[in-house]
Amino acid sequence: MSLADLGFSTQDESIYRSLLRNPSVGVAELAGEHGIDEAAAAENCAKLVELGVLKYDRDGTGFTVPRPSAAIGQLIERREEELLRLYRRASESRFVIEELEALYRKPEPVEPTDQGVERLTGLEAVRDRLEELSFFTRTSVFSIQPGGPQSLESLEASRPLDQRGIRRGVEMRVIHEASLLEDELNRAYLRELVMGGVKVRVSTQQLERMIIMDEQVAVVPVDPSNSRRGALIVHNPGLVAGFLDLFHRAWQDAEELPWSAEGEQDARLAKISPQDKRILELLASGCTDETSAREVGVSVRHLRRTISRLMQELGANSRFEAGVEAARRGWL
Repeated sequence: MSLADLGFSTQDESIYRSLLRNPSVGVAELAGEHGIDEAAAAENCAKLVELGVLKYDRDGTGFTVPRPSAAIGQLIERREEELLRLYRRASESRFVIEELEALYRKPEPVEPTDQGVERLTGLEAVRDRLEELSFFTRTSVFSIQPGGPQSLESLEASRPLDQRGIRRGVEMRVIHEASLLEDELNRAYLRELVMGGVKVRVSTQQLERMIIMDEQVAVVPVDPSNSRRGALIVHNPGLVAGFLDLFHRAWQDAEELPWSAEGEQDARLAKISPQDKRILELLASGCTDETSAREVGVSVRHLRRTISRLMQELGANSRFEAGVEAARRGWL
């Protein structure tokens, strides 16, 4: 596996591997082994020192090679922290899209013959259109999802759209069939939605599938008995008002879930101490271990043991994943 993503050039990595095999080798020997001049070899060594995987001896005549598990591990953590900060900045940039889109888009009059209704054929086309519509949804998403427990594939297809709405603070209400509560996978997904602030109700009545976005666009199946055949995208205000009325009636008739967002939040937060929560906040903000340890008032060693434990509890393989998962669970 290449180390290019951590800032190594091909030559940097080749020389680093040579130094791992023989830490006592000098610049001249490295130059000869790799067929480059000494100046180039010295430059590669200086780059490795900058990356933190190589150290100069006190007298400056040789090198000390730290254990890769520590040196490369720290390099990976720094890279993950950079990616987390970049991810946050990129997410914040989404807010400018609407402003730029307003400069670009021009209203397109609906043809009188289409009555403000689009027809899509096939499940893939429907999913693509829902992805596009959800990107511009800002205030609300109301949906009715009939049918029994959904497959893992269906849940994974829904998750990006659900998480997008949750991140934006969109009001989300969804009605499911009560039979979903009998399936562990679907029950866990409903808990995830509730934790994110989604209002969920269940019903034992016959339900008709629909999604209404910003109370302006409704998506309903072409064939209610087979949603894979396609969908109608309804923009007509009169028709959308009718679908809204149907949704609100169904919402009133549906039942609350047997658990609450507050109860779930309390249960999850009870698993971590105030100190753990503060450590996660510092981790997500990109602070170094030394800075975080001083802030919390513990040793760096104790801090790292705590981070390791929290990563295990969160099921994360890296600090980056731990920060994302902690935010998703509402711990931050």
